[in-house]
Amino acid sequence: MKTALLSVSDKTGIVEFAQGLARNGFRILSTGGTFRALKEAGVSSLMEVADFTGFPEGLEGRIKTLTPEIFGGILNLRNNAEHQAFCTENKIENIDVVCVNLYPFKATYEDATKTFEDKVENIDIGGPSMIRAAAKNYEFCAPVVDPSDYPKLIAELEGGGISLTTRKDLATKVFEMTAHYDLLIAKFWAETTKDSEEQGQLRYGENPHQQAATLVDPFANGPLLVGAKQLNGKPLSYNNFGDSSGALELALSFAGEHDPAFAAIIKHATPCGAAIGENIAQAFKKAYEADPLSAFGGVIALNRTCDKATAEQIVTFFNEIVMAPAFDADALEILKTKKNLRVLEIPNFTAGQARDIVLKRVRGGTLAQEGDIQLPDFANLEVPTDTKPTENQMQDMIAAWKMVKIVKSNAIVVVKDGVMIGKGGGQTSRVEAMEIALAHAGEEAKGAVIASDAFFPFPDSVEAAGVAGISAIIQPGGSKGDADVFAQCDKMGVATVLTKMRAFLH
Repeated sequence: MKTALLSVSDKTGIVEFAQGLARNGFRILSTGGTFRALKEAGVSSLMEVADFTGFPEGLEGRIKTLTPEIFGGILNLRNNAEHQAFCTENKIENIDVVCVNLYPFKATYEDATKTFEDKVENIDIGGPSMIRAAAKNYEFCAPVVDPSDYPKLIAELEGGGISLTTRKDLATKVFEMTAHYDLLIAKFWAETTKDSEEQGQLRYGENPHQQAATLVDPFANGPLLVGAKQLNGKPLSYNNFGDSSGALELALSFAGEHDPAFAAIIKHATPCGAAIGENIAQAFKKAYEADPLSAFGGVIALNRTCDKATAEQIVTFFNEIVMAPAFDADALEILKTKKNLRVLEIPNFTAGQARDIVLKRVRGGTLAQEGDIQLPDFANLEVPTDTKPTENQMQDMIAAWKMVKIVKSNAIVVVKDGVMIGKGGGQTSRVEAMEIALAHAGEEAKGAVIASDAFFPFPDSVEAAGVAGISAIIQPGGSKGDADVFAQCDKMGVATVLTKMRAFLH
């Protein structure tokens, strides 16, 4: 006889599910309120977990399923002889389905009438442990957390058994659920810790009426923002972290062994100044002079150790944050004269960008994707135009592509002699983005290059670039209108190179 363990807070459909399991030859193990509901409904082959394990529930319900009999039954590999010998010797029986949904911590957390102790008691321990164990051993123990899956599972059982594809889908739901559950608990704990600011609680979110916190990723490696060493200034705000994230990503794009010195000034997660130079002080001077008006109150990112000459420039106007791989003693002394200037030393800067996961919460769920850290093979870019780029133009286009990656789509960046002199981002039309970027560049656009984060569907944008005097364009390519776009570029003497990859940032 196969065995299913059912222990749910949300009892939607659980009676029908248990009856379907019993019809298909399952013994049903259960606890507490779930056991009572199934017993009242007359579910057959029903057994209380305490009778199955020979160990009573205790500690006011804190111990129900945390026993070797339960976890051995869930986790043992049925095709492993050593596992099976261990189970036989210790009288451990297989558990083939684990159906659990967790204590309703979210509802308790959001209930203003509940005390801290009430909320702590609603942190489920056994539930997450069981479904994670079942998800890990999905080939032999099906983990079930979503009542909407009950009918499908019964149908598959009646058709011969739960498929491997379905089991993998069930396991995915488990790990998504437990990730959200643990994040919510971490947020609650951070909010209620006495030293909340040190534990991740932020003063507020994007606006003062929004709560916010930082949640530390224990598996993060490579260069870190959460975990950077703060050498001066007050704690970072939610918006500071957002702006600093873009600044760090941009600086890391210039962290290669052969990259020149680079400095960027970021406002509202968008670069207002960015430049390369022979040294870090020169790079910062160029970045600042490109748009000194917007630089006020920005976030500064450097790809080299901040030296005295650079620090002396930084303190001449108001800045929120300066980050770098390291700071000279003289530079740090100068920066500390601005008591509110946040100075961040980024660990592992030269280790390069590590793979990361980007999460975005939407109503009803969370989107997850890999971070966009990949760069094109700049040594082998395709040149589809008869007009070919010079070496200097190519170097400017490489810099422009690295910069356009952190500008909101639709995005256009104008670069000349290693300095960003114009940008247009966050527009609903690529033509508008081009017009804004060229307007920023003004007369300096003559001889400059541009980067576009996506292809040009029509020749209108490149025509505007050519009229302004742009000499070369780097873009992904791949539009149905590519032939017309490239013909327009040749007509205006504008070289084009293709990355074959886009750089959307939404």
